[in-house]
Amino acid sequence: MSANDLDKAEQGAAEKLTKPENGSPEDGKAADGGLDADEVEPKLAPFAGMGKEELLKVSSEPFWVYTRWTLLVLFWLAWIAMLVGAIVIIVTAPRCAPRPELEWWEHGGFLRVFTRSFRDSDGNGIGDLKGIEEKADYLKELNVKSVQISAPYGAGNFTDVDPDFGTMADFDSLVAALHDEGLKLVVDFDPNHSGMDHPWFVQSAASKADDNAFKDYYVWADGVGGNPPNNWLSVTGGPAWNYSAARDQWYLHTFQPEQPDLNYRNADVRAAVMDALRFWAARGADGFRLTSAKYLVEDAALTDEPANPNYSGDPGKYDSLSHPYTTNTEETHSLLQEFRTTLDEFAKDGDSYRLLLADVMDANVRQVVKYYSSNGTREADIVLNYDLLAMQGGGDKPGNKTFGRIQSWINNLPDGKRANWMIGSESSPRVGGGLYARAANLLLLLLPGTPLAYYGDEIGMADVNGLSTSPMQWNNTDNAGFTNPGVTPWTPLAQNYSAVNVGTQKQDASSLLSMFMAATALRDEPAFQWGGFSNGLTSDSVLSFRREHAGATSYLVAANLGAVATTQDYTAAGFPAEGTVVLSTGMDRGKDEKLKLNALALQPGEAVVLSY
Repeated sequence: MSANDLDKAEQGAAEKLTKPENGSPEDGKAADGGLDADEVEPKLAPFAGMGKEELLKVSSEPFWVYTRWTLLVLFWLAWIAMLVGAIVIIVTAPRCAPRPELEWWEHGGFLRVFTRSFRDSDGNGIGDLKGIEEKADYLKELNVKSVQISAPYGAGNFTDVDPDFGTMADFDSLVAALHDEGLKLVVDFDPNHSGMDHPWFVQSAASKADDNAFKDYYVWADGVGGNPPNNWLSVTGGPAWNYSAARDQWYLHTFQPEQPDLNYRNADVRAAVMDALRFWAARGADGFRLTSAKYLVEDAALTDEPANPNYSGDPGKYDSLSHPYTTNTEETHSLLQEFRTTLDEFAKDGDSYRLLLADVMDANVRQVVKYYSSNGTREADIVLNYDLLAMQGGGDKPGNKTFGRIQSWINNLPDGKRANWMIGSESSPRVGGGLYARAANLLLLLLPGTPLAYYGDEIGMADVNGLSTSPMQWNNTDNAGFTNPGVTPWTPLAQNYSAVNVGTQKQDASSLLSMFMAATALRDEPAFQWGGFSNGLTSDSVLSFRREHAGATSYLVAANLGAVATTQDYTAAGFPAEGTVVLSTGMDRGKDEKLKLNALALQPGEAVVLSY
C-alpha cells in the first residue's frame, strides 16, 4: 500500500468516528449523547485460558511433574504421621480402669425373710414357702436381687421340708417362681446341731457301745464327780452339758438342751452334713447362710475356759467367761473350707455359683473377717456384719461413731472382699418407724457393698412384745393380710398395721416404702456399684460420705443422726458450690432441686442424696 493510500484510509476512519449513524453530527458528539471519539474505550476479548493440548503440554514439563509428586508424597507422609500420633495417644494416654464384673450376690441387695412370719398361704397362722411364692412380685418390685429365707428343713431331718412350711413340692415351686422373676434364693443351713428327735441323736443316745455306728455323731463326755465334764457355758445361760442316763454321759449343747452339738471330728458326720448341703443345692438353692458358724468345732481336750476379766455380772451367764476353746478354732476354719469346696462342685459344668455366707456374730471384727479365708484358703463369700444393727440415731455423737464403725469394717476387710451391711434381724431390735428409720434404711442401701435388708423394715415395722418377728403387714384388712381373717397368727400382730402396711404405702409417693424402692433403684448407678467411698464431712451429728466412680456421676450422701438441726459447709471439704437433689428421706425435696453446699441444712433424722 502507497503512502497516499494509507492517508486516505486514516481519514475515512476518522470520519466514521465523528459521524452519527442517523443524522448530522453536532458539536463533534454522537447523536445519543455518548462519548466523544477520543473518549471511546477499546473492547477487550474475554480470557479463554489454555487449551487442552497446550495444558497437557505444559503439565508434562519436568518442573510441574516434580512439583506434583512432591506434594503427593508430602500429603501421604502427613496423613501417616497423624495416624501414628493418634495411635500413640490412644495407647499411652491414661485410661479409666475397666469395671470389674460383679457376681450376682455383689450386684444387688438381699431381703431377709423370716419364713414363719412372712405370709401364711394355707390359713394355719404360720408363714410358709407357698406364702413367699405368692409375694414374688413384691420382692421383684423392691429391686432386691436375692431372697434369704429361714432353714426350710426341721431339726429332725436335714433333707426334708418342715411340715410347718409346706412340702418339698412347695420348695421346688418357690425356687422356680423366684428364678422366673430373676431372683436368687439363699437358705439358712445350721450345721452346729440337730434336734433331739433326729434319728442320728436317737441312735447315738441309745448306747456308747463300739458297735453303735452313731455313737460318736455328737460330742459326748464323762462327768467329773457327778458334775459336767468342764465349766463350759451355754449361749442361752447355764452349763453347756446335759446328762443322758442311757449312756451315763453328758452331751454338749451350745444352745438349748434340745439342740445337741454334732461332732465334726467324726468323718461320717462331716460326710453326712456335706451330703445334706448338696441336697439343697441340687434342688436349686443359690446359696447358704451357715448359722452359728464360730461354734462348730470345740477344743478336743475339753479345756476349761478362763474368766472374762471385763465381766462383773452373774457368773452363770455366757459372757462371764472368755471362749477360746469353744469358738473360732482352727478346726472350725478347716470345716468352713470344706463347706466352700463342697459348694464349688456346683460351679462346674456351667452351673451357677453357690454363695456361702458365714454368720459369726462376734464383737471382734478382726476375728470375724478371718472367715473370708484362713491360711490363704477360701471360706465364706460374705461374713455377716452386725455392726450397724438397730442404728437408732440420737445419743452421743451418732455421726462420728457410726462412721467409725463403717470405716472399721472396711479397713479390716481382706483385699478383694466386698463389704455387707445389716440394720435388722430376728435376733435384734428393729429400727422401726421412728425418727431415724428412713435415714438408717437409706444408709444401708447406699453404703459400699451388699445390703441385707430385713423384712418389714422397708415399711417401718416395729417390735411387738420385744420381738422383731411379728407377722408382715401387707394391708389394712383383718390380720394385715398375713393370714386368713379370723385365724390367730402364731405370734401377735403389731397394732398399727391398719396404717403401717405395704398396700397403703405403695399408694403414697412420700412413704418409707417409696423411698426404699427409689434407693434400691439408685444402687444401680455406677458410683454405687463400683465407686469409691470416702468421708464427706462427718461430724458429731452428721454422717456423710461421697461415692465416686471415674466417668460417672458422683454423689454426696448426708444424714443427720443427731437430735438438733445442723448446717454444714461442704465446699470446705472439696465439694462444688451446689448439688442436685436425687433423693431425700422425706421425699419432699424437689427432684433436681439445686442446693447450696456451703450451707446444707438438715433436720434431725433427715438425709439427702445429691449428685454433682
